[in-house]
Amino acid sequence: EVVAGAAPGPDRLAATRSLAADTGAVVLLKGSTTVVAAPDGRVLLSAAGGPRLATAGTGDVLSGVIGAFLAAGLDPLWAAALGAQTHGLAASRGLPHGLLAGDLPELVAAVLSELLAGERAEPNP
Repeated sequence: EVVAGAAPGPDRLAATRSLAADTGAVVLLKGSTTVVAAPDGRVLLSAAGGPRLATAGTGDVLSGVIGAFLAAGLDPLWAAALGAQTHGLAASRGLPHGLLAGDLPELVAAVLSELLAGERAEPNP
């Protein structure tokens, strides 16, 4: 786990916040709790996912999910945090052992379909 050439240390929140401020970009630090920080100091956390996502290629899928949210017009901080949460929820539906990055797109689609179906089911005030 390396952030900008150095390990983040014990305070992952501060390290992520600092890198976001230094670069002027939203920064996501994957882990058991994923930290997403904006340059202005705002931070969002996601505890979805877990060790299943510690396999080759899953970060690439996460990047694609975040890119899709950005393309849909979400603010970068929210796109990254929602991407991490969706990615983690999708992984929790996969195999407990042997989850592959190639398994995730279908699982992500199922999570998003359920979330959007629930949104449509909400009564209008």
